[in-house]
Amino acid sequence: MGIFEEGKTDCVKELLKPAERVLKEGLDIGVESFSRREKLWLQIEENYDRYLDGECGEFLRDLDMHFRGKFEGALAILAWSFQQNGETYLPASRRYRDRELEALERVLRYNVFEIYSKEDIMKKIMHRDNNVLGLLREYYHGVDRWIDDALNDPSIKLPLRQFLKTKWDSYKGKINAAIAEATVRFDWFRDFLTMAGEETQAVERTYQRRLEAKDREIEELRRQMEEMLRNFEREKEELRRRLETAKEAEISRLIQEKEEMKRQFEEERRRLIEEISRMKDEEARRMLEEELERMQREMLASIEAMEAEIRRKELQLKEKEMELRKRELELKEKEDEVSKRIKEVMSLAGKVEKGSRFVRLDEARMLEMNFVGRIRSKFRDEVKLLGRTFKVGSVEERKTFDKGSYTGKLSERDLKNVPDNRMVEVRLREKKLLGKKEEITVRALFYGRPERYAEVGFDTDPLELADINALLVDARDEAKDGRIVLLVASPTGFERRIANYVNSGDFHRNFISENVSLALLDLESGELIYNPHDEYAKAFEPMLRLERDEELLAKVKDFLEEKILKRGYVRLEEALEHFAEETVKRAFRELSKEKGYITKFVEGVGYVLVKEGFL
Repeated sequence: MGIFEEGKTDCVKELLKPAERVLKEGLDIGVESFSRREKLWLQIEENYDRYLDGECGEFLRDLDMHFRGKFEGALAILAWSFQQNGETYLPASRRYRDRELEALERVLRYNVFEIYSKEDIMKKIMHRDNNVLGLLREYYHGVDRWIDDALNDPSIKLPLRQFLKTKWDSYKGKINAAIAEATVRFDWFRDFLTMAGEETQAVERTYQRRLEAKDREIEELRRQMEEMLRNFEREKEELRRRLETAKEAEISRLIQEKEEMKRQFEEERRRLIEEISRMKDEEARRMLEEELERMQREMLASIEAMEAEIRRKELQLKEKEMELRKRELELKEKEDEVSKRIKEVMSLAGKVEKGSRFVRLDEARMLEMNFVGRIRSKFRDEVKLLGRTFKVGSVEERKTFDKGSYTGKLSERDLKNVPDNRMVEVRLREKKLLGKKEEITVRALFYGRPERYAEVGFDTDPLELADINALLVDARDEAKDGRIVLLVASPTGFERRIANYVNSGDFHRNFISENVSLALLDLESGELIYNPHDEYAKAFEPMLRLERDEELLAKVKDFLEEKILKRGYVRLEEALEHFAEETVKRAFRELSKEKGYITKFVEGVGYVLVKEGFL
């Protein structure tokens, strides 16, 4: 039986072809392109697996170790080339430790002795070849012992040790013979071998620099890892902060940002893994890999917690959405009920003016005090009227309504808020040197319905023509010795018939010609009513005209019209959430006049502005 009958050597030779190519080039393989070396790695690795799987049969142990040593040697040379060129190739960095590649490099540095005979080496020594002399001195100072230790190191793969031992033994015999002969032949050679002080110091300095560089590299990688962690924490907190106030539409975007943050972390982690894998110090590399792995676990735990928080927020938003929908339905039912009530009232009342205003007790009292104060401020020493100057003779203020009947029925506060229908009476006398001096009595009256404010707390009806007639009759009876100018201010305005009557010819004949002038002021809308032919009433217009903020009034009107166009009506309370009551009511009146809207007080609903045709 032949020695090779247990396995097929031709098969092994075929599988070893890529490995033999690498072994033939040795460390020079590093000049090949990365893609070429990667391809060789994959071929050798695949062929090695096929060999180990028994594709070529079984061989005796020594021969098997020889073949495996060639596979391992070729792969180790390729791994060394990746590391030497600073290239990241994870299959190689995971397969071989730094000590294995260092042993490979130290042995193969002596591959020059494969092609030199002992005589060739002696010639190189004689000609003092620096490369050969350097290798011999390094060998003399302990490389042999270092390599022997490596060959006995169980942490280095056994087939690789077999490959290195075969190589080293082939060099070692020539080196020992050359050193022995050169020591005898050349006197200077022994001194050269032993004179290593300066070179040793240089080596130590180089080694120290490498240690320092390694420490700096480790610190830089740690700094990058910490920076990555800080960025992650910062982005995580920002996401959590936004999540607290996020609306439903933002949740999906936050989920996307969370995924993006996770992706960026993974990219940064892979980059750091690649940088760590390039480190030659295996212990430091392992330590940094453990730190990075721990950091990854912490970050993934944070991301999982954030995902749970997002799910919780989504659930809260869904619950809130359901609550809002329920609230919307309730509001819709309430709005429908309000609309129904308004339509019922409008269908019964039509366009009658009763109930078209709404003034509260305290508001009426404030309007009264403002009116009285403004009138008193207009009459000081002298006034200009009709191009003439009148001296103010007297200014008297008095109440025209007795609230005594409500004493004890109302609280002291409410009683004080009931209007008194105060009148300010001013006597004017013309200033001139010659001729008859005209005398004018001005009666400025706040005219409301105090009994309604006292009994129900508000009034909703404009003054009627009968109310004004009573004032005119009294004034005409008293206007014998001079003109009386009645200035009547109403908190709830005046019914339309009054304006029609005041502007009529009958009014001009019956009152103006009888020394009675009349000007009516709607305190809510600011509207002034007087006969256009009455020059006295017209002269008092500047004193009665209310100051208005036109820009604000326009804004309120826009708000009211938007509501009316949407559903046909708007309640006073809605507008009061955004604007002052005085301005809103004035806007009610002006829109009623300009657009034909109807103002109405509806029991159970309140004061409303309704679009005509709402029914």
